[in-house]
Amino acid sequence: MVQTYQSPVRIYKYPFEIVIAAYQKRFPTCPQIPIFVGSEITSEYHSPDGAVEIIDRKCQLNVDAPYLVKKIAGVDYVYFNQKNSLDRRNRTLEIEATNISFASRIAILEKCNYYVHPENNEWTCFEQSASLDVKSFFGFE
Repeated sequence: MVQTYQSPVRIYKYPFEIVIAAYQKRFPTCPQIPIFVGSEITSEYHSPDGAVEIIDRKCQLNVDAPYLVKKIAGVDYVYFNQKNSLDRRNRTLEIEATNISFASRIAILEKCNYYVHPENNEWTCFEQSASLDVKSFFGFE
């Protein structure tokens, strides 16, 4: 059973470079996002001219659930991999996240894209899509 989600396009009335600089401030931790416990870079690539940057991270989220649910699931935190591909020349950032926690039972894929607004190059667009595929959870398929 696969569930999908597609967000409407959000428009930020700020240039791409400012929006991306603000986005990058959340790493490795961000007090303004208390559910985001932290992250560590697992691989990093920078093109010689500095235009392309690809960063893979392992991220940790605090499970926002009642104590009993955490005990039954046996977790306080969930982990996911995130790959950020920034292309400064084309002014795009593609983000892909997949779950590590419960990966044998649930497959989560989230894709986010930041790009310059097609009609106003001083604005930035944001799109998000996600899919959830429940393979087997607590004996149910």
